[in-house]
Amino acid sequence: MCRRHWGVDYTGTIELVNREWRMYNGRYFWDRKDPTVQRIRLSRKRNAERTKEAVLGTLLHELVHWRLRTSGRPGGDIDDEFIAECLRVGAPISNGAAAQRAYKTYLAKRAYEERTGRKYDEEVPA
Repeated sequence: MCRRHWGVDYTGTIELVNREWRMYNGRYFWDRKDPTVQRIRLSRKRNAERTKEAVLGTLLHELVHWRLRTSGRPGGDIDDEFIAECLRVGAPISNGAAAQRAYKTYLAKRAYEERTGRKYDEEVPA
């Protein structure tokens, strides 16, 4: 997936864990003391309950976190760059309330830009 979308190899680890997360399908972690230590964790139980396509979607979502983080760009679920990259590569957006609000706001900003031909945060001449 990383080569297809970004032309690079994934440099972290992927772990299947025996945790019964209720709020997550997967998680991306990095070590603040050693940023080269990165991992994606997926729950065996959650994966067993979901389709292959859904699991791969979660993996791609977590890889977007990894890619943005390793390239020094904002990579949180509520960041516009993250949402844009998820949409570009076809990764799902988190179902969390804050992420869904950020997604709707992102779409509204893009609609404004298409409608007006101006960037959302561009100052309007007086």
